[in-house]
Amino acid sequence: MVSTSRQVYRELLSNRAVSVLAITQLVRTLGRSQVWIFIPVYLLLIRHVQYFEIGLLFFSTAMVSLPVSIFGGNMVDRLGRRKIGIIIPPILVFVFFSLSASAFLGLPLVVIFASFIAIEPLVTIQGIVDNVLITDIVEDAKRNDAFSLLRIAANLGFSIGPAMGGYLAYLNYGFVFIAPAIISVLDFMLFFKYINEPAHKSSISGNFNFPVKDKKFIIICVLLAMIWFVTGQWGTTLTLFWTNFDHLTNRFIGDLYGLNGVFVVTMQIPTNWLFRRTSDHLRIAIGGLVYSFSFLALAFFTGPYFLILDVFFITMGENIISPVAFSMIGKIAPPDKRGQYFGAFQMIVGFAVPFAPLMGTYLLGYYSNQAVSFWGIIASIGVTISLMVYAYGRGRMLQAPASRES
Repeated sequence: MVSTSRQVYRELLSNRAVSVLAITQLVRTLGRSQVWIFIPVYLLLIRHVQYFEIGLLFFSTAMVSLPVSIFGGNMVDRLGRRKIGIIIPPILVFVFFSLSASAFLGLPLVVIFASFIAIEPLVTIQGIVDNVLITDIVEDAKRNDAFSLLRIAANLGFSIGPAMGGYLAYLNYGFVFIAPAIISVLDFMLFFKYINEPAHKSSISGNFNFPVKDKKFIIICVLLAMIWFVTGQWGTTLTLFWTNFDHLTNRFIGDLYGLNGVFVVTMQIPTNWLFRRTSDHLRIAIGGLVYSFSFLALAFFTGPYFLILDVFFITMGENIISPVAFSMIGKIAPPDKRGQYFGAFQMIVGFAVPFAPLMGTYLLGYYSNQAVSFWGIIASIGVTISLMVYAYGRGRMLQAPASRES
């Protein structure tokens, strides 16, 4: 079975488009992960922005992305995957340079907020392009592995980016924000040279639609969005908790997020093998429980060795959930509407995602000296949602067991 898995990944990497998409995932995440991890720290420690205001910034960023998701998904179908894919990186270069200049020059907060808010809609469209391309060029039986390959590549970048950002932040936070601008140039070059338009593409005359009549799709998206609501505490909320509760340094926070990337790279393939006979809904429910109890443990334990172990289990929750979520959408979407479906998925999930850091930062401020109450609420929500996913999946059988596809 292990040798078969290795053969599948070798076959995927022999596809030039898949290998290039994996490389772009690596370089993008290497640069952007620094911004994602350290902008809340920069705003808190350097600009003295309050917890809730930081959460509100991330909330605003996600809300701006909602209409862009469905619009971008339809544009991917109408204009083509390649054309949209080469338009986005040059715009991101400008936006990241603006963010960096704001930090170097101490420009007003409104400039930093505007630059940061502009990033997420562009990144969302890039994600839709990548997901649609994988669905186009990889057969159904191998898509879980293909999406896992992209996650491994992205997290290889994530294992380097935050650690590098932790050191750059000691020089100047502007260096943290300029890294993704430089990397976006490489992203553009790779996409422009090596990615061709796949055969599956809908007519350019199509309307901008939302698949509201596909009830199965809507239900699956809502369930996944509820799970994302809990997993979204991994990021802004956790970074602020580590900064003010555990008093971790920027370097150690960067190292912990770097370890997250290492654990994805080393454990994603074994995780897929372990859950090869598990139905999709059960796999997502288990991942949600792992996330929930890993967060809860932060209320009772601290210290470097525990935190490393806890990051390992949080990462395992991520490994269990993430690949199968995107693969489920790819199975449902008609070939000529994949951009529309992935865009709609991003939009529905996007309604939950912005509330995660907003709720998390609000509760973090409210329970400023009560870690057990704070993480207890988060874990209770996670357990409840995981049980809901399991109950619905068992009754309705959202997906066939993964073993039938491999």
